[in-house]
Amino acid sequence: MQRSEPDIRLLFVRIKEGDKEAFNRLFRLKYEALLSFAKNYLGDTGKAGEVVSDLFVWLWLNRAQVAEIDSPDIYLFKSVKNLCLNALRNKNKVVPIDEQPLPVQPSADNTPLSLMEHKELSARLHALIENLPTQQRQVFKMIKESGLSARQTAKILDLSQRTVETHLYKAVKKLEEEISLYLGYSPRKKQMKKMLAVL
Repeated sequence: MQRSEPDIRLLFVRIKEGDKEAFNRLFRLKYEALLSFAKNYLGDTGKAGEVVSDLFVWLWLNRAQVAEIDSPDIYLFKSVKNLCLNALRNKNKVVPIDEQPLPVQPSADNTPLSLMEHKELSARLHALIENLPTQQRQVFKMIKESGLSARQTAKILDLSQRTVETHLYKAVKKLEEEISLYLGYSPRKKQMKKMLAVL
């Protein structure tokens, strides 16, 4: 994800100059990831959408200031986080996290049985992710689903990078253990055996 940051900086510079196409490109690039992130706080897809839309409206109205932002990705996620916390403060209650699809690639074998197995495994993995401790779940989603680095995630959540890496490690370890129990074998070990067989 860091590779795209210079492109986003360039978009911010063009937005400052009033370039609507650059603004639309930024919106298309970042809307889904920011919406998913906002849903972690607000649960409600509609409310999360409002928060992200408000941020983009603010960006356009205050475009004269955006070119000075050093880390656009971090700025966007931190802004959404602050808007969500303000929304929760105003509501004076915490809302449970809404369901969101987990991007798992379907099998190349598209038989009805393999599609059913994929759907079942995807649902199981989704449920396991949602049951992770809050901080682990949030870190996992930000890095694995939104594509942020550990450093970016640490800055957004006001945590040390080491803490973020620990949360990610624990989340992945827990998911691997649960999926191994569910499948009856370790997916990682099976993949290693295949790789060794090729060598």
